[in-house]
Amino acid sequence: MTTEICCRLCGNIAQFSFKKRILSKYDVKYFYCQTCAALQTEEPYWLEEAYLPINEQLDTGQFIRCLHNAAFLDALTSQLNLSNEPLIDYGCGSGLTARILRDVGLNAYGYDTYSTPRLLMGFQTETIEGAAIINLCEVAEHFPNPKSSFEHIFSYNPKVVVIQTGIFNEPDVDWGYLAPEHGQHIFFYSEKTVSFLANAHQMAAFFIQGYIVFVRVELLENLFIKGTNKLRVDFLSKVNQSIHSLLNKILTNGYKYAVNDNLMLTKSLQIP
Repeated sequence: MTTEICCRLCGNIAQFSFKKRILSKYDVKYFYCQTCAALQTEEPYWLEEAYLPINEQLDTGQFIRCLHNAAFLDALTSQLNLSNEPLIDYGCGSGLTARILRDVGLNAYGYDTYSTPRLLMGFQTETIEGAAIINLCEVAEHFPNPKSSFEHIFSYNPKVVVIQTGIFNEPDVDWGYLAPEHGQHIFFYSEKTVSFLANAHQMAAFFIQGYIVFVRVELLENLFIKGTNKLRVDFLSKVNQSIHSLLNKILTNGYKYAVNDNLMLTKSLQIP
Protein backbone atom coordinates (compact mmCIF):
# COMPACT_ATOMS: atom_id res chain seq x y z
CA MET A 1 0.00 0.00 0.00
CA THR A 2 1.20 3.53 -0.82
CA THR A 3 2.18 5.25 2.41
CA GLU A 4 3.24 8.65 1.07
CA ILE A 5 2.71 10.97 -1.88
CA CYS A 6 3.99 14.35 -3.03
CA CYS A 7 1.78 17.11 -1.58
CA ARG A 8 -0.15 18.83 -4.37
CA LEU A 9 0.22 22.21 -2.66
CA CYS A 10 3.75 22.54 -1.28
CA GLY A 11 5.51 19.64 -3.02
CA ASN A 12 6.76 18.00 0.16
CA ILE A 13 5.94 14.52 1.42
CA ALA A 14 2.38 13.80 2.60
CA GLN A 15 1.93 10.70 4.75
CA PHE A 16 -0.98 8.24 4.65
CA SER A 17 -3.65 9.14 7.21
CA PHE A 18 -6.77 7.02 6.57
CA LYS A 19 -9.06 5.46 3.97
CA LYS A 20 -12.58 6.52 3.06
CA ARG A 21 -15.13 5.00 0.68
CA ILE A 22 -16.06 7.51 -2.05
CA LEU A 23 -19.24 7.38 -4.16
CA SER A 24 -20.10 4.18 -2.28
CA LYS A 25 -17.64 2.26 -4.47
CA TYR A 26 -14.04 3.53 -4.32
CA ASP A 27 -11.75 3.00 -1.33
CA VAL A 28 -9.71 6.20 -1.40
CA LYS A 29 -6.57 6.97 0.59
CA TYR A 30 -6.11 10.35 2.33
CA PHE A 31 -2.71 11.87 3.06
CA TYR A 32 -1.60 14.57 5.51
CA CYS A 33 1.30 16.93 4.80
CA GLN A 34 3.31 17.98 7.86
CA THR A 35 4.84 20.93 5.98
CA CYS A 36 1.76 22.89 4.89
CA ALA A 37 -0.70 20.97 7.11
CA ALA A 38 -3.04 20.12 4.23
CA LEU A 39 -5.09 16.95 3.87
CA GLN A 40 -5.65 15.48 0.42
CA THR A 41 -6.95 12.43 -1.35
CA GLU A 42 -4.80 10.26 -3.55
CA GLU A 43 -4.81 11.32 -7.20
CA PRO A 44 -8.58 11.78 -7.82
CA TYR A 45 -9.29 9.36 -10.67
CA TRP A 46 -13.07 9.40 -10.00
CA LEU A 47 -13.79 13.06 -10.76
CA GLU A 48 -15.54 12.53 -14.09
CA GLU A 49 -18.10 10.39 -12.29
CA ALA A 50 -18.27 12.75 -9.31
CA TYR A 51 -19.33 15.65 -11.51
CA LEU A 52 -22.22 13.91 -13.22
CA PRO A 53 -25.22 16.31 -13.11
CA ILE A 54 -27.18 13.98 -10.83
CA ASN A 55 -24.74 14.71 -8.00
CA GLU A 56 -25.78 18.39 -7.98
CA GLN A 57 -29.04 17.34 -6.33
CA LEU A 58 -27.08 16.80 -3.12
CA ASP A 59 -26.09 20.49 -2.95
CA THR A 60 -29.27 21.76 -1.34
CA GLY A 61 -27.54 24.82 0.14
CA GLN A 62 -26.72 26.63 -3.10
CA PHE A 63 -29.16 29.52 -2.68
CA ILE A 64 -28.55 30.33 0.98
CA ARG A 65 -24.79 29.96 0.50
CA CYS A 66 -24.79 32.39 -2.43
CA LEU A 67 -26.95 34.88 -0.53
CA HIS A 68 -24.63 34.91 2.49
CA ASN A 69 -21.57 35.05 0.24
CA ALA A 70 -22.93 38.02 -1.70
CA ALA A 71 -23.83 39.84 1.52
CA PHE A 72 -20.33 39.34 2.94
CA LEU A 73 -18.67 40.53 -0.29
CA ASP A 74 -20.93 43.59 -0.37
CA ALA A 75 -19.89 44.49 3.19
CA LEU A 76 -16.19 43.80 2.62
CA THR A 77 -15.90 45.75 -0.64
CA SER A 78 -17.75 48.67 0.93
CA GLN A 79 -15.36 48.73 3.90
CA LEU A 80 -12.34 48.65 1.56
CA ASN A 81 -13.81 51.24 -0.84
CA LEU A 82 -13.62 48.70 -3.66
CA SER A 83 -17.31 48.53 -4.58
CA ASN A 84 -16.71 49.91 -8.08
CA GLU A 85 -13.71 47.73 -8.89
CA PRO A 86 -13.95 44.44 -10.82
CA LEU A 87 -14.95 41.45 -8.70
CA ILE A 88 -14.74 37.97 -10.15
CA ASP A 89 -16.56 35.00 -8.70
CA TYR A 90 -14.09 32.19 -9.46
CA GLY A 91 -15.85 28.89 -10.08
CA CYS A 92 -19.17 30.73 -10.20
CA GLY A 93 -21.33 27.76 -11.17
CA SER A 94 -24.80 29.05 -12.02
CA GLY A 95 -23.63 32.64 -11.53
CA LEU A 96 -26.09 33.38 -8.73
CA THR A 97 -23.64 35.14 -6.39
CA ALA A 98 -22.37 37.52 -9.06
CA ARG A 99 -25.93 38.13 -10.32
CA ILE A 100 -27.01 39.17 -6.82
CA LEU A 101 -24.01 41.49 -6.57
CA ARG A 102 -24.74 43.05 -9.95
CA ASP A 103 -28.33 43.61 -8.84
CA VAL A 104 -27.08 45.87 -6.04
CA GLY A 105 -24.66 47.74 -8.29
CA LEU A 106 -21.32 45.93 -7.89
CA ASN A 107 -19.04 45.37 -10.86
CA ALA A 108 -19.18 41.56 -10.60
CA TYR A 109 -18.43 38.87 -13.17
CA GLY A 110 -18.29 35.09 -13.22
CA TYR A 111 -15.41 32.79 -14.14
CA ASP A 112 -15.87 29.04 -14.52
CA THR A 113 -13.96 26.65 -16.75
CA TYR A 114 -16.38 23.76 -16.16
CA SER A 115 -19.89 25.19 -16.47
CA THR A 116 -21.89 27.92 -18.16
CA PRO A 117 -23.27 30.45 -15.65
CA ARG A 118 -26.88 30.41 -16.80
CA LEU A 119 -27.86 33.28 -14.48
CA LEU A 120 -24.98 35.47 -15.61
CA MET A 121 -24.96 35.12 -19.39
CA GLY A 122 -23.13 38.05 -20.93
CA PHE A 123 -21.19 38.78 -17.75
CA GLN A 124 -18.95 35.74 -17.65
CA THR A 125 -15.25 36.18 -18.34
CA GLU A 126 -12.55 33.88 -19.67
CA THR A 127 -9.80 35.53 -17.63
CA ILE A 128 -9.35 36.80 -14.08
CA GLU A 129 -6.90 39.47 -15.20
CA GLY A 130 -7.76 42.88 -13.82
CA ALA A 131 -9.85 41.62 -10.91
CA ALA A 132 -9.43 43.61 -7.69
CA ILE A 133 -11.41 41.03 -5.72
CA ILE A 134 -11.48 37.29 -6.45
CA ASN A 135 -14.06 35.18 -4.66
CA LEU A 136 -13.86 31.40 -4.21
CA CYS A 137 -16.94 30.11 -2.42
CA GLU A 138 -16.81 26.34 -1.89
CA VAL A 139 -14.22 26.04 -4.67
CA ALA A 140 -10.74 25.51 -3.18
CA GLU A 141 -11.58 22.03 -1.86
CA HIS A 142 -12.29 20.96 -5.46
CA PHE A 143 -8.81 21.85 -6.80
CA PRO A 144 -7.03 18.78 -8.26
CA ASN A 145 -3.81 20.81 -8.31
CA PRO A 146 -4.08 23.60 -5.72
CA LYS A 147 -0.50 24.79 -6.21
CA SER A 148 -1.19 25.58 -9.87
CA SER A 149 -4.63 27.04 -9.14
CA PHE A 150 -3.42 29.41 -6.42
CA GLU A 151 -0.40 30.47 -8.45
CA HIS A 152 -2.81 31.36 -11.26
CA ILE A 153 -5.10 33.33 -8.93
CA PHE A 154 -2.39 35.28 -7.11
CA SER A 155 -0.30 35.91 -10.23
CA TYR A 156 -2.76 38.64 -11.24
CA ASN A 157 -2.07 40.57 -8.03
CA PRO A 158 -5.63 40.95 -6.74
CA LYS A 159 -6.17 43.27 -3.81
CA VAL A 160 -8.40 40.76 -2.03
CA VAL A 161 -9.05 37.03 -2.30
CA VAL A 162 -12.00 35.61 -0.35
CA ILE A 163 -12.30 31.87 0.25
CA GLN A 164 -15.04 29.84 1.88
CA THR A 165 -14.11 26.23 2.58
CA GLY A 166 -14.06 23.78 5.47
CA ILE A 167 -11.14 24.11 7.89
CA PHE A 168 -9.90 21.13 9.93
CA ASN A 169 -7.79 20.92 13.07
CA GLU A 170 -6.60 17.31 12.83
CA PRO A 171 -7.25 14.66 10.14
CA ASP A 172 -10.53 12.94 10.99
CA VAL A 173 -11.98 10.07 8.98
CA ASP A 174 -15.49 11.02 10.19
CA TRP A 175 -15.30 14.72 9.25
CA GLY A 176 -18.51 15.51 7.35
CA TYR A 177 -16.79 17.93 4.99
CA LEU A 178 -14.99 15.03 3.31
CA ALA A 179 -18.34 14.56 1.56
CA PRO A 180 -17.75 11.01 0.30
CA GLU A 181 -21.28 10.80 -1.08
CA HIS A 182 -20.41 13.01 -4.07
CA GLY A 183 -16.62 12.69 -4.15
CA GLN A 184 -15.91 16.25 -5.28
CA HIS A 185 -14.00 17.41 -2.18
CA ILE A 186 -10.41 16.31 -2.67
CA PHE A 187 -8.15 18.86 -0.93
CA PHE A 188 -8.56 20.28 2.56
CA TYR A 189 -7.05 23.18 4.50
CA SER A 190 -6.09 23.90 8.10
CA GLU A 191 -5.25 27.28 9.63
CA LYS A 192 -1.58 26.46 9.08
CA THR A 193 -2.30 25.83 5.39
CA VAL A 194 -3.86 29.28 5.15
CA SER A 195 -0.73 30.81 6.73
CA PHE A 196 1.40 28.88 4.25
CA LEU A 197 -0.59 30.32 1.33
CA ALA A 198 -0.48 33.86 2.74
CA ASN A 199 3.30 33.72 3.16
CA ALA A 200 3.82 32.13 -0.24
CA HIS A 201 1.87 34.88 -1.98
CA GLN A 202 2.86 37.82 0.25
CA MET A 203 -0.62 38.57 1.53
CA ALA A 204 -2.09 39.03 4.98
CA ALA A 205 -4.84 36.57 5.93
CA PHE A 206 -7.55 36.42 8.58
CA PHE A 207 -10.73 34.48 9.39
CA ILE A 208 -14.13 36.07 9.86
CA GLN A 209 -17.58 34.44 10.05
CA GLY A 210 -16.58 31.36 8.06
CA TYR A 211 -14.59 33.24 5.44
CA ILE A 212 -10.84 33.36 4.84
CA VAL A 213 -9.76 36.78 3.61
CA PHE A 214 -6.41 37.33 1.94
CA VAL A 215 -5.69 41.03 1.62
CA ARG A 216 -2.81 43.27 0.63
CA VAL A 217 -0.96 44.57 3.67
CA GLU A 218 -1.61 48.21 2.78
CA LEU A 219 -5.38 47.64 3.10
CA LEU A 220 -5.26 46.24 6.63
CA GLU A 221 -5.82 49.65 8.24
CA ASN A 222 -9.31 49.66 6.70
CA LEU A 223 -10.14 46.44 8.54
CA PHE A 224 -8.16 46.42 11.79
CA ILE A 225 -7.74 48.89 14.64
CA LYS A 226 -4.33 50.43 14.10
CA GLY A 227 -1.54 48.62 15.92
CA THR A 228 -3.75 45.70 16.97
CA ASN A 229 -5.14 42.45 15.60
CA LYS A 230 -8.70 43.50 16.46
CA LEU A 231 -11.18 44.14 13.66
CA ARG A 232 -12.59 47.64 13.43
CA VAL A 233 -16.02 48.12 15.00
CA ASP A 234 -17.45 49.71 11.84
CA PHE A 235 -16.34 46.71 9.77
CA LEU A 236 -17.80 44.20 12.22
CA SER A 237 -21.05 46.15 12.21
CA LYS A 238 -21.22 45.99 8.40
CA VAL A 239 -20.58 42.26 8.43
CA ASN A 240 -23.14 41.61 11.16
CA GLN A 241 -25.76 43.63 9.29
CA SER A 242 -24.73 42.38 5.84
CA ILE A 243 -27.80 40.24 5.06
CA HIS A 244 -30.20 42.98 6.16
CA SER A 245 -28.23 45.57 4.18
CA LEU A 246 -28.13 43.43 1.04
CA LEU A 247 -31.85 42.65 1.10
CA ASN A 248 -32.63 46.30 1.71
CA LYS A 249 -30.58 47.27 -1.36
CA ILE A 250 -32.34 44.64 -3.47
CA LEU A 251 -35.78 45.83 -2.39
CA THR A 252 -34.86 49.51 -2.76
CA ASN A 253 -33.30 49.21 -6.22
CA GLY A 254 -35.69 46.63 -7.64
CA TYR A 255 -34.89 45.98 -11.31
CA LYS A 256 -32.71 49.09 -11.70
CA TYR A 257 -29.38 47.33 -12.25
CA ALA A 258 -30.93 44.34 -13.99
CA VAL A 259 -32.51 46.71 -16.52
CA ASN A 260 -29.18 48.51 -16.97
CA ASP A 261 -27.50 45.17 -17.68
CA ASN A 262 -30.23 44.25 -20.14
CA LEU A 263 -29.75 47.52 -22.02
CA MET A 264 -25.98 47.00 -22.05
CA LEU A 265 -26.32 43.48 -23.46
CA THR A 266 -28.94 44.55 -25.99
CA LYS A 267 -26.60 47.24 -27.26
CA SER A 268 -23.54 44.95 -27.36
CA LEU A 269 -25.47 42.25 -29.22
CA GLN A 270 -26.90 44.87 -31.59
CA ILE A 271 -30.47 43.76 -30.94
CA PRO A 272 -32.92 46.29 -32.46
